[in-house]
Amino acid sequence: MGVKATLCTHWSNGGEGTKELATHVVDLIDQKQANFKFLYDEKTPLLKKVETVAKEIYRANEVVADSKIKDQLKSFEEAGYGNLPICVAKTQYSFSTDPNAKGAPTGHSLPIREVRLSSGAEFIVVICGAIMTMPGLPRVPAADSIKLNEKGEIEGLF
Repeated sequence: MGVKATLCTHWSNGGEGTKELATHVVDLIDQKQANFKFLYDEKTPLLKKVETVAKEIYRANEVVADSKIKDQLKSFEEAGYGNLPICVAKTQYSFSTDPNAKGAPTGHSLPIREVRLSSGAEFIVVICGAIMTMPGLPRVPAADSIKLNEKGEIEGLF
């Protein structure tokens, strides 16, 4: 397909591990051949933005939102946040909200369970289906196994 793949080792080599990828990205930008376009105008009402993403990206037939969700989106707009983009949080296993409907099913509904304003990050999070937005932490944090050995090297990261 003519797509360049780059091995990145940032997890072990820091910035040096992504230097080749960064150089390639800059080269692509300098070529100015992108056909990027936004999916919706920033002035589009928030619910319409969600519907556009649901239909154009996730292949949904409809978005289901009760009056509480619609009122909350309206209040975000009235407070001056209507120009923000939306971010959909849902299962990673499917374009739908059903994790058992693997891949890219079509013709489903996208039910909105909750909406959250991330004013500092400047986006609206639309939470759909049964998904946790913050995973639970283990009883013993991974940091407990990170140590410096006798040579002053870090151990226990991986």
